[in-house]
Amino acid sequence: MSKIILFLLLLLPCSVFAGEKLVFGVDVIRHGDRMPLRDLSKAAAQWPLPLGQLSPRGMRQEFELGAAMRADYVDRYGLLPSSYAAGTVYVRSSDIDRTLMSAQCVLAGLYPHGTGPTADGQAALPDLAQPVPVHTVSSAEETLLYPDGPLYHFAELQPKYVYNTPQWKSREEALRPNFSRWGEATGEKITDLLQVKSLADVLYIRRLYNVAPPAGLTAKDVDEIVDAGQWAFAASFGPAEIGRATGLPLLKEIVGRMEGAAGGKDGVKYVLYSAHDSTILSELSALGAPAAEPPHYSSRLSFLLFYEGERKFVVKTVYNGATVAVKGCGPEFCTLEQFLALGRTEIN
Repeated sequence: MSKIILFLLLLLPCSVFAGEKLVFGVDVIRHGDRMPLRDLSKAAAQWPLPLGQLSPRGMRQEFELGAAMRADYVDRYGLLPSSYAAGTVYVRSSDIDRTLMSAQCVLAGLYPHGTGPTADGQAALPDLAQPVPVHTVSSAEETLLYPDGPLYHFAELQPKYVYNTPQWKSREEALRPNFSRWGEATGEKITDLLQVKSLADVLYIRRLYNVAPPAGLTAKDVDEIVDAGQWAFAASFGPAEIGRATGLPLLKEIVGRMEGAAGGKDGVKYVLYSAHDSTILSELSALGAPAAEPPHYSSRLSFLLFYEGERKFVVKTVYNGATVAVKGCGPEFCTLEQFLALGRTEIN
């Protein structure tokens, strides 16, 4: 039953689009469930896969997300053909195993076995599998999908716009009495909220996999660390200045693709970016709708171009099934002109 509920939540809302035609779509997704990026120096756990790798659970999450996309783009809106057609879909992933694999799993749901081509009257691949190209660039060349990386000067911007806010300082001071004890139990250096944020990711995944807390930490401690770390991670993208600096490069590319699609300049109907929680957080911040908590695994941020007739287009932004109220637009959608204006915003 939970899978059915998740599937329904992932579907794009359609009731407000009666009489409109979907002509182009973009999804920015987070990878699925993964192993932690690092372990605790004093209490390392035994993990079934190397650190940072996409888990079988994560593969299933992404496959189900792809199936929800097929329900939207193929079955409901007829944006994409039922069998893959070259030139209609463009996929780009960051150059990380978990995002590359997530893209492949999504595509297996979007174009599942049984929809692939034949050759000389036989299945070209076993089970009529359908390969779909996934593009990437090296991490050193990535200009779109690593918003918290050095290229965006993320670390330099944080002290100016995040760490000095009353909310950050208050949260940090409230937790400070625990830093020494938490550090002793985990073997980690904890002197500020930024280090709690790093620790929280490890403990969150240990909790998901029923790994006992390190000696000296209670379940309540773990809950407090995870809650504080997730708040801090989302808050680090909240200020508008951070959104402009980190989210606009990808948003400008999406805006350009929307403009091209409205002008009939490209045969591509759908673009998928397989990336990270930070990627989605930066885009939401750039849209003037910062998230209060980090995106869960397999989160989906959609940009949908609808044609209303008489050369009128609107852009609907949807995050995990909920409409995003983009700053400078109406509560339900942007006109195409309003959306294109987002691409003319200057990056600080």
